[in-house]
Amino acid sequence: MPVFKDFDEGSSIGDILFSNPERYGSLLQLADNIMRGNGPIPIPDRELIAAYVSGLNACKFCHGVHAAVARQFGVSIDLLRDLLTDGSNAAIDAKQQAVLNFVRKLTLEPGKVTERDRVVMVDAGNDPAALKDLVAIVSLFSFFNRLVDGHGIEGNPSIFGRDAGMLHSYGYQSPE
Repeated sequence: MPVFKDFDEGSSIGDILFSNPERYGSLLQLADNIMRGNGPIPIPDRELIAAYVSGLNACKFCHGVHAAVARQFGVSIDLLRDLLTDGSNAAIDAKQQAVLNFVRKLTLEPGKVTERDRVVMVDAGNDPAALKDLVAIVSLFSFFNRLVDGHGIEGNPSIFGRDAGMLHSYGYQSPE
């Protein structure tokens, strides 16, 4: 018997967020700012990072949705698959590899991130401001992953496509 009777196999993160706007309303504004606001990381790369973090965290729902959004922005499905299976075989340059190594460590071993990890990323040619944005994206999706998984929401390809279309078209705030 499900604990949360207001969620079923057709539920998505929106059902959590919109069921308690007092609690989660500002989270949508924060997500829109981090994922669609001005910054040194292109939006398709932000979505790739969201999908990557969610894949590393084994969050089926967020990974499915953000992999679909990244694809809509032109990111290769093969790239994401390669990153999650063996990042050393992914078709990326040294600059991107440094970013994804940092993202991986911050996601899986946050307490072990050192100044050296940050320096390596910047020394590879990445803007120091991008480092701050990476921290925000990883933090946001680690939170979202736990929120969704804690509520037992897994989604399915139909829901991933629906939610990805909304995010691609409207960003993280609901269309008005």
